[in-house]
Amino acid sequence: MYYLSILYATTIYYRGDVANYTGSGIKDLPKDSILSHYDFVIIGGGSAGAVLASRLTEVEDWSVLLIEAGGHETVLSDVPLLAAHQQLSDNDWKYKVESQDTACLAMNEKKCRWSRGKVLGGSSVINNMLYARGNRFDFDNWLKQGNSGWGYNDVLQYFKKSEDNKDSSLVRTPYHSAGGYLTVSKSSANTPLAEAFMTAVQEMGYDSHDINGQRQMGIMVPQGTIRNGSRCSTAKAFLRPARLRKNLHVILNTLVTRIDINNVTKATSGVELMKSNTRYYVRVDKEVLLSAGPINSPHLLMLSGIGPEKHLKKIGIPIISALNNVGKNLQDHIGLGGLMFLTNQEVSLTHNRTETANTVFDYAAERKGLLTIMGGVEGMGFINSKPGGNLSKEQPDIGLNFVSGSTVTGYNGFKTWKAHGLKESYYDSMYKSILYKDVWSAIPILLKPKSQGEILLQSADPFEYPKILANYLTEKEDVDTLVRGIKFVLDLAQTDPLREFDSRLHDVPFPACTAVLRHSDDYWECMVRHYTVSLNNQAGTAKMGPNGDKTAVVNPQLEVYGVSGLRVVDASIMPTLVSANSNAAVIMIAEKAADMIKAAWRKEMFRFYDNMVSAKARIIYEPFIL
Repeated sequence: MYYLSILYATTIYYRGDVANYTGSGIKDLPKDSILSHYDFVIIGGGSAGAVLASRLTEVEDWSVLLIEAGGHETVLSDVPLLAAHQQLSDNDWKYKVESQDTACLAMNEKKCRWSRGKVLGGSSVINNMLYARGNRFDFDNWLKQGNSGWGYNDVLQYFKKSEDNKDSSLVRTPYHSAGGYLTVSKSSANTPLAEAFMTAVQEMGYDSHDINGQRQMGIMVPQGTIRNGSRCSTAKAFLRPARLRKNLHVILNTLVTRIDINNVTKATSGVELMKSNTRYYVRVDKEVLLSAGPINSPHLLMLSGIGPEKHLKKIGIPIISALNNVGKNLQDHIGLGGLMFLTNQEVSLTHNRTETANTVFDYAAERKGLLTIMGGVEGMGFINSKPGGNLSKEQPDIGLNFVSGSTVTGYNGFKTWKAHGLKESYYDSMYKSILYKDVWSAIPILLKPKSQGEILLQSADPFEYPKILANYLTEKEDVDTLVRGIKFVLDLAQTDPLREFDSRLHDVPFPACTAVLRHSDDYWECMVRHYTVSLNNQAGTAKMGPNGDKTAVVNPQLEVYGVSGLRVVDASIMPTLVSANSNAAVIMIAEKAADMIKAAWRKEMFRFYDNMVSAKARIIYEPFIL
């Protein structure tokens, strides 16, 4: 942690007053400046909310209030390699799932931790910045489920609308663009392991190419939301250009406690919020846009009377709209933590290589060097692990994050295992011995989980966290897929490019799995049920579906069923989780939602003027009508 202090001090020197650093340049609205009403109120200033606020305030006549429960991002959140340092910080909601008997067994109280951004920019401030959109079939399947306008050919334009890709070769393809608000680029440095990962996966039969282009299946050195070597959060990307707009108000460290909906007309009329122990009410003239994320959005819907009827009655909340699937359909990407390989060469991101004065000064002064590597991830792959799997079939079931270091011990003094919730006894017996050794890691990721969880209320108190039932690995198919992913990584370690570094599995027996035959399928199942790691890509808890879909919460225009003037715009609306990190898809969803909102209110305006003309015509001509 010594060199973190140097980094902080050096950044003050190069950047000026870090104490007043806001990243986005947005100023927190003083309490006494909150207006009594706005055209649009956006709840949540994260990956979706920041996009909505930017796009809607392009219409100068519309007033927009953006409400964020957290504050500003910090200087250290800018540093790509230190992404994990934001977990368990004040920028993290620090959620824990309920204990279960099928997963997270090595965690304290058998509870996995979930990191979600409680900060302007949301989870784009605390994630690994990896830019991956998902598979074209993800979106085409949304379309097949009746969600008109959400097929791959429909949404590609919205991925491109945001993007300012710094790779000129990609910009020349039909799949990418330059000039958008969101900077997408690669890290400025790589370790020798990056190339080894690429060639090793190719030796296993997969191509190295743009995984966001024509084909997802394969591997690439990842691009991420990085601008000039620093994190490009949605707050920086979308709110900084909008910071001087007079029609945008942003209020921070403020919790929305309820959405006010008329129980007779079912029309949304405003929001109740709490800031500095003072309660406020803000009226909305057009719409409330709920972008609080896949946990807080269903939480707030239920607090406001929208959700499973029996559950809300039990809690004592009056029913506004009985939508039984609110909070259900919860999906997440999970993988095995702690799958690591020792090397005989000094090629990885060890503490003594990243915690140096030279490394820190290189980054602080020029935004270059090892600290620009996104969470240590130097390879991102997508494979089909099924026996006899067709490599030409473009629907992978396993994602792979290759890390040039440890996914357990972390970097610069941060204990990643604590962020996972791993018991200290497991860390001591398994991983403490390799703290300063050269290792590389791989996380096999379950892309299409069959197991689904649920968000429930603990009580009607808006300040009490919801109950999160993750239900990980309750479907045996999920376990089998992950075990195949683990075995793929083990085979990969035996390829020539990685054998060149004498890659050897860190093979200390996992304490809870000693009774099982080592390296058997049962052993790896035991491992993954114990050291279960969330990639924090939760989604699906306010499912989008067409009229007639009884499991849907919102329609394809993202309007909440049974209520007017209320939309959900975030990962909650995904019918099924995309086959990649969810951040890019969430930004796309918000871009598309902003256009739908603009189009809807343009039609409303035209109807208003048509009615005005018709009324005027009646006044003029009615006296002459017999």
